[in-house]
Amino acid sequence: MSSSNSGAVTVPPLEVVKLLQERLFIAGIPSVVGGSGLLASLGLVDMVNDWDLATDAEPAAVQEVLDDLGLSYGKAKASGIFRTEALFKVSAEDHEIDVLVRFAVESAEGIVSIPARSGGMWRGLRMARAQEWRVAYLLLGRDDRAALLSSG
Repeated sequence: MSSSNSGAVTVPPLEVVKLLQERLFIAGIPSVVGGSGLLASLGLVDMVNDWDLATDAEPAAVQEVLDDLGLSYGKAKASGIFRTEALFKVSAEDHEIDVLVRFAVESAEGIVSIPARSGGMWRGLRMARAQEWRVAYLLLGRDDRAALLSSG
């Protein structure tokens, strides 16, 4: 994966998200970056406001890694159409990292799980696959973002 805009992408600091992803991996917990980070990695947007880190692991295992790292975080409740099993909001300098554990969205047909499958590397981060996040954006009514992933 590479950005077609020659590094002109504005992103939050990478240190904490890279450390978290690395420590999750060491603990046997694969994770991927989705959201605007994924869009930026594909050259589709030029700004990332925060990091969305998704994993299909057990919430308790993810929380253990967060605790071991001594990161400041809160655990949010599912709201709206989100049916994610756990959402940890990690404070990281001047931004947040949303850790989505078993990311899922409610649809008319039922609950749709968005798997955390690896799509490649970008800036030292393991990225999600575009096709899963296209589905998520469609379910969330973010047709503009889904359209970007259809063309990318």
